[in-house]
Amino acid sequence: MTYEANKCCHPSPLTTGDLVYVSTKNISLPKGTVTAQKLTPKFIGPYKIIEDYHNNSYKIDLSSCLKQWGVHPVFHSSYLRIHVPNDDRLFPGRMEMQVADFREPKSEWAIQDKIISHLGH
Repeated sequence: MTYEANKCCHPSPLTTGDLVYVSTKNISLPKGTVTAQKLTPKFIGPYKIIEDYHNNSYKIDLSSCLKQWGVHPVFHSSYLRIHVPNDDRLFPGRMEMQVADFREPKSEWAIQDKIISHLGH
């Protein structure tokens, strides 16, 4: 049974210092930045691998915006894709703010002089 279970297990090709993309499958992006789940990007990055834990888990150097939103920096290799650089003239790089607005949410609301609309009884 061990042989059959480990038949599809392969060592990860990632090493410390590589640039990788992180899957957004289990990352909750801020509300209001993306209107539909199917329009969210599947991977964000690239980010640098800081540490290899030798069990297919890697510590990633995430941006400060993602750290503020509480994203844990350790990911399994199945949620990482290696970065293959492209020609920036043909495919310009995507900035992180184009994916989602990871800034601190506003704690204050603007109040107007009158009620504009009201639904309910």
